[in-house]
Amino acid sequence: MPAHRLTFIALNVSDLDRSLVFYRDVLGVPLAAADHDADLRDVWFGGDHAAFSWTDGAFLHFALYPARLPERPVTRAVQLGFHVDDFEAVHERVIGAASPVLMAPREEPWGTTARYADPDGNIVSISRRTA
Repeated sequence: MPAHRLTFIALNVSDLDRSLVFYRDVLGVPLAAADHDADLRDVWFGGDHAAFSWTDGAFLHFALYPARLPERPVTRAVQLGFHVDDFEAVHERVIGAASPVLMAPREEPWGTTARYADPDGNIVSISRRTA
C-alpha cells in the first residue's frame, strides 16, 4: 500500500440542503446528515454536515460542510468524478434537475463519461463502470 493516499474530501458549500439534493438525490451518493464534534468548535471540521464513507476497497470519506467565513469559504473550481452503476438513470436525473451539462456523454478510456456543474459551480463527472 502506498504511504500517501487520499482519504478525505470535503466541499464547503453555499447551501447545504441544495448541495445535499444534488449529490444524494440526483447523483445517488448516499450522504447522511451528521453533526458530530460540534462542541469542539473546530473551524474546519464538525457541526452540521453531510457525509459518506466508502469502506469497500480503499477508505475514502466524502463530506459537505456549510461554508463559514473566513475559515471555510465556499469551495470553487474543484473537479470530482464518480463511477455509477446506472449511467443513463443518473444522467437523466441530472438533466431533470436542470443542472448545467458541461460535457455531454462521450466515450473515454475509462468508460462513458459526462460532466456537470454542481450548485456551487464545481465540475462533477459521472462515468459508467467498465468491466
